[in-house]
Amino acid sequence: MAQNSELSLRFFASGYCTAHAQVVNPKEGKGKTTFSAVWALLNIPNVGYVMFDTGYSDAFHAATKPFPDRIYRWATPVTLKSDESAKEILIGQGIQPDLIKYIIISHFHADHIAGIRDFPNAKFICSEDAIEEVLLLEGFKAVKKGILHGLFPSDFYERLMTIEAFADKTSINNFGMVEFELFGINDFKVVLLPGHAKGMLGFIYSNNGQSIFYGTDASWSIETFNKGILPKKIVKLFFDSWDDYTRTIDKIKDFKLANPHYDILFTHCRETLKYISNEI
Repeated sequence: MAQNSELSLRFFASGYCTAHAQVVNPKEGKGKTTFSAVWALLNIPNVGYVMFDTGYSDAFHAATKPFPDRIYRWATPVTLKSDESAKEILIGQGIQPDLIKYIIISHFHADHIAGIRDFPNAKFICSEDAIEEVLLLEGFKAVKKGILHGLFPSDFYERLMTIEAFADKTSINNFGMVEFELFGINDFKVVLLPGHAKGMLGFIYSNNGQSIFYGTDASWSIETFNKGILPKKIVKLFFDSWDDYTRTIDKIKDFKLANPHYDILFTHCRETLKYISNEI
């Protein structure tokens, strides 16, 4: 499929995992809930296709066969249909995997990066803090922080760059978030959202009638975000920093107050699924 000459953004989902609803909403949650692995595709003029995360792929099952990585599979059971990986979705839309120029990695949890092996020409972009943690942790300590080294392609580090080095401009916006301008455009900016994971990234997008703040895992539900309900504190076992997490939520709330026309989206929120598109 020919690339559009205009900037565009689409959301997709590749698989999901399940967890107790009370983890997300300790006040009202009941039973189990699903965490869809949402990812985004941007078409950027003079650049090409850029992905933001990849969702799950079959690589997750292979990477979690050995111990201690198998603990990850036990903790978050994954469901993925045969045609649901990012690679298969894009091929179905006429976009071959080798056309993906960049993959921006929000953070290194498996539901965000399990598909990176499927894109042989993509360069990877992440934050300095995120990759420093990946390099530091191995074995059980890595699994505890949601890191599976078995998901990385053999040439991962040769294709990796930090967003701090790659960005055209880095600044702090009016809400106290570190903001990165990329690809010579102003309508798409990546923001640093620490707390849930070290060096986690999200983005702000405003173009062609769409105004979106994509907060990745800064919250798991727009409902709990709006009501000020925090996750069950057992998540501190694998969160990077609870204090940073709550500060990040406050900054996003300040952004929303100042920009009420923006939609606030989170990776695993059921409301985000309404933005999933089957067409490019």
